[in-house]
Amino acid sequence: MVSLDRSSPTSESGSDDSSFSASPSDSILHLKSRGKHQDVFLKERIRHRAQDTNTKHITRKLLRSAVVIILITALAIVTWLALVLTVTNRLRIPTPTNGLQRILRNYQAPNASSPANPTWLEDFSADILPVPCHAHNDYWHRVPLYEGLAAGCASTEADIWLGNLPNGEVELFVGHNSKSLTHSRTLRSLYLDPLKDILTHQQINSSVNLNTSSNAQQPLLDTTSPVGVFSMSPNTTLVLLLDFKTSGNDTWSTVLAQIDDMRSHDWLTTWTSTEGVVHRPLTVVATGDAPFDLIIANETYRDIFYDAPLTTLPIDTVYNANNSYYASTSLSNAIGKIGSSKLSADQKAKITRQVQKAKELGLKSRYWDTPAWPVGWRNRVWESLIKLGADVLNVDDLTAAAKWDWQMCVVGSLNICNL
Repeated sequence: MVSLDRSSPTSESGSDDSSFSASPSDSILHLKSRGKHQDVFLKERIRHRAQDTNTKHITRKLLRSAVVIILITALAIVTWLALVLTVTNRLRIPTPTNGLQRILRNYQAPNASSPANPTWLEDFSADILPVPCHAHNDYWHRVPLYEGLAAGCASTEADIWLGNLPNGEVELFVGHNSKSLTHSRTLRSLYLDPLKDILTHQQINSSVNLNTSSNAQQPLLDTTSPVGVFSMSPNTTLVLLLDFKTSGNDTWSTVLAQIDDMRSHDWLTTWTSTEGVVHRPLTVVATGDAPFDLIIANETYRDIFYDAPLTTLPIDTVYNANNSYYASTSLSNAIGKIGSSKLSADQKAKITRQVQKAKELGLKSRYWDTPAWPVGWRNRVWESLIKLGADVLNVDDLTAAAKWDWQMCVVGSLNICNL
């Protein structure tokens, strides 16, 4: 027989209950641990949210700063451009509508078969006021002679070399060195022949204007004095500076012969022992290897003047207005090395003394080899020379020199004189 033990199930059941039950202290520890984890989690969430908020705040701040910087930069650029445009408009001299401008557009250089063309057109120099600037090495410009006249420069320059054409004829060639010489670029083809045509037409035009008025019954008075190349200043003489690259009597004699046509028209500034200096439309000045002794050899008449040495004008000098026109020198030879900012007080004093001495002798002071770059530096030197009394500026940049407001030429490192 099988006996049934009623206490076994009960015992097993009691054993199961005891294995799944926990004491009160364990429950409390469990709750505390769980609470700590929740606190850490909440704190982490709060910290991350704070970091996110701070990051967003910084981002917004950076964006606002970037926008402000962009706006300020844009405003600065607009202001700079407005300033440049304003000053440019102030400095810009309207290009006149005259014969010179048309010649510059249509100029054809002389060649073996034809002369320079055109050399004179109606309203030739209308609306141009001459300024005391010298077109240094003028023949380097695209249109020799005419570019300087169009800018208003009352002095031009040609380097001349005595030589022979293929047919053996003696000629004066124009160029900076012997290798640059060509048969078509001569003193006559680039300067004397065009000047003859210009002055011929200027006399005709002047005669018509002088004898014609809005009221035909009241004609204007005529004059016997020839007029110059500048219609708005007909008494202004144009200086033709001839830099003798070859010396000797032959070069001198050839120059005298080639300007004879100008002489016969009474277009050359002259000195005579009876009248002194009489200014005419064209003043010929000799420099370089020009023979001073031949210039003064004629003691009664002269129509070529000398370019005297500015730095060596002693009290008992032989140079004066009777035989010389310019007194010139290299700027560096005259005052030494020029600083990058401005002339020193000692340099200014030297220039003042040199200029004053030239004026006492009736000569016009001219400094060559002036700085060309940077533009701001060049302009400061130009301005200083004019303030110190120099009579003529030796220039390569004709347009900028003719502006005569060089302080305004450079704005924000930009040269606006040639815009």
